Amino acid sequence: MTTASVVPPTLADHLGAPLRVGAPDVAGALAVFPIYGPAPRLEYRSFARGCALGVTIKELGGGASVNDLIVVNPTDKPVLLYEGEEVLGAQQNRTFDVSVLVGAMASASVPVSCVEQGRWDGSRHAEAFRPAPQAAYPSLRRMKNEQAGAQRAAGGEARAQQGAVWSEVAAKSARLSVDSPTQAMHDVFERRRGDLRAYEKAIPLHDGQTGAIVAIAGAVAVLDFVSRPDAFASLHGPLVHGYALDALEAETDAPPPPPVDPTPFLSRVLGAPLTHRDGIGLGSELRFRTRGVGGAGLVALDELVQFTAFPAQPNAARAAITRPSRRPRTA
Repeated sequence: MTTASVVPPTLADHLGAPLRVGAPDVAGALAVFPIYGPAPRLEYRSFARGCALGVTIKELGGGASVNDLIVVNPTDKPVLLYEGEEVLGAQQNRTFDVSVLVGAMASASVPVSCVEQGRWDGSRHAEAFRPAPQAAYPSLRRMKNEQAGAQRAAGGEARAQQGAVWSEVAAKSARLSVDSPTQAMHDVFERRRGDLRAYEKAIPLHDGQTGAIVAIAGAVAVLDFVSRPDAFASLHGPLVHGYALDALEAETDAPPPPPVDPTPFLSRVLGAPLTHRDGIGLGSELRFRTRGVGGAGLVALDELVQFTAFPAQPNAARAAITRPSRRPRTA
């Protein structure tokens, strides 16, 4: 008697049609290839758009936690919180560790990392967070993604390691010669905002665009995808500022390398076997790591809502594993 092997699903299995990649927009060491996906079915909003309609993100009501925030969505559509998005205010600035789709008329507690080590302002506990003009830069997002995936594989929650995040932000600040009084990632971006806007001007949003494959100094750095063009339109500017911050460090006096062919990377990502787990909000969390790529995504009602992919670092996941633990709260 022969037992048929079970073939795990892939990202391609969750797509209604193949992704299309456009010609790159290039600015110095940065090359961004626009991605176009199938027509979306699921309706949802980005956090930036939802925020204008009453969606709020605040510290936990029973006592603030460095690594958790509460999201309340009083609107008639789900709201997407995108991995790497930064929110500003309240007791300290944070970035989302994972992507979460918060249902309509629902709330959720979401895992975050602090990116402002030198501030913990209890007097601002009740303040709502606001969207930042940037997302975290790809090298930080890749580190966080690998750590969250390793924690998942070890049986814990998908979270980054806070100490490592603080160390990386401090190192980035030093490399870019930025001295922030609160050691805030936001201050690093603010000091270089003029340069970042120049990159953004050279990397336009294209009609119907749902994502991007990003190369820095001739090597793929990240792939970002969402199913709705309107949601990606809200994310485009902040993501490009994050891409550009890493590209600034790669600029040299030498001519930039020609844009890399993104097709092999995309093929490996779309063919990677997936693991599924219940998501924090709506849908299921997807994770993958194989053949030099790794990342995570979100599928809801049989639609691939979002995914992010990075070139994997050898042994990074193993090194990132720590014993799962309950995060302490600080009043």
